This record gives sequence, C-alpha cells and structure tokens, in this order.
Amino acid sequence: MRDYRITKYNPKNRNESGHYLIDEWTEPEQIGKSFNGVKASKSDYFATEEKYVLSIIEVLKSLSISHLRVVDLDNNYTEWLLSQREKAWLREDVFSEIEVFEDKSVGLSEIETIIRMNLRHFLSCRLEINNKFGLRFGFDFYMYVLCHELPAEVQDKIHQIGLFVEEIEPMYLMDRCDFYIQVSKKGGEFVDHEILLKKMTRKKIKIGLGLSAEHPGNHSFKIIPKNSVIFIDELQFDFDKYEYYLNCDKIYW
Repeated sequence: MRDYRITKYNPKNRNESGHYLIDEWTEPEQIGKSFNGVKASKSDYFATEEKYVLSIIEVLKSLSISHLRVVDLDNNYTEWLLSQREKAWLREDVFSEIEVFEDKSVGLSEIETIIRMNLRHFLSCRLEINNKFGLRFGFDFYMYVLCHELPAEVQDKIHQIGLFVEEIEPMYLMDRCDFYIQVSKKGGEFVDHEILLKKMTRKKIKIGLGLSAEHPGNHSFKIIPKNSVIFIDELQFDFDKYEYYLNCDKIYW
C-alpha cells in the first residue's frame, strides 16, 4: 500500500526537513484572520474545501470504488458542535440529517458530506475498505489517501483541481497494530494504567463486534458490558469501579 498526501500546500514551499514555510490558514476556525497581509475569507475556505471533496471523488471513481466504510468514528460532540454560534457559518442541514455509525457503508454522496464534516471539525473518522483503500484527515487541513497506487493521470487531475499530491512513506499498515486496554477510575479524567493484549487480533475484534469484512478492525472504542465478552480471556472487568477503553496502536514504520 502506498501513502499519498493531498493538500492545498505547495511542496515547493517546504524546507529540506519538510516544514512548510508560508504562513496561511490551516483550519476553518482561523477564517477571518490575516495571513501575510491578506484576510482569509469564508469564500476562500469553501473554495478550498470543494477542491478536497472533488479530488477524493476523482480518486474513488478512478479506482472504481463506489463506497467506503466509516472507521474509528468519534461523533460524541457532533450535536454540541453543530449548536455553537461561532460555527453557524459552517453548518449545513445535511449534517444534522445524516446518520453516521461505525462500519456504515457510505456511497459517494455521503462520502462528500463526511469529508466536509471532518474538515469542519464536526466529527472525526476514517473512510476505508480493508487492505484496499483508506482516507484519513490530519491536523492543519492535511488529507491522506492509502491505496495500492494512485495513477499519474489521477494525480494530474488533482493538480488541475488545484491541490498538490505528494507520495510519502506509509505512516502505518492497515494489518499491523497492537491493542491495549486503558483503565481509568469511573468518572476520572486520566488513564490509571494500560494492559497490552497479547492475544488480540483484528479478526477477533471484527467477529466480536459483528463488523463487516471491509472494516479493518483496527479502531479504538469504549468497552462496555455488551462488548466486553471479546476480552474475557484477557481481563476481568469491574464496571462499577472502572471505565475501559480499547486503544488500537498502529505499528508505524
């Protein structure tokens, strides 16, 4: 699998260490501020965001992929974020209407919506198909595509759209990860300790949670009595005193 970084940042403006040298907006919350003497406008943001959406749709169509799976979803604060006055200009009705859940199969239209919600910080998730394709979002308006190969003609089309494609060293492999259970006192803010699950595998996670074959099974989630049976050979749970969270630690290069 090969990793591609697709962004608005021209690689010519990076130094030898890869640091970007030009001061420009990196998140929607900065819109309205000035960078290099130019005020970043809402129209600037929406025009750039559209390029991100169009680029991914171009990639998916070129690879004959018509749907992806929602992976590693965090939408715990979506409703609250949508209610915030300062984010009103970023809201769309569809954000409240769309149903997003772990392992949901989403077509191109919903993929567009989920991309926008990620970029606007209303939720966080990856969009993937196990060992075939991955789309993830980083800090500072970075977007990454993991696939077997991104054809040169597709990269050219993305350049024509107005973004830049850079192949980078793969950050991690879909099929390599370590699983830890993080333990904290009930209602506590900090992790007391964590336990490495030496026998846990992606396959066991997928079977235990009833996930599809297309889900990579390398996500993190809260452990509750209903799903704790997956870990019965690893740990005895005391849900009256403690809270548990499965942390999937990707194995990086």
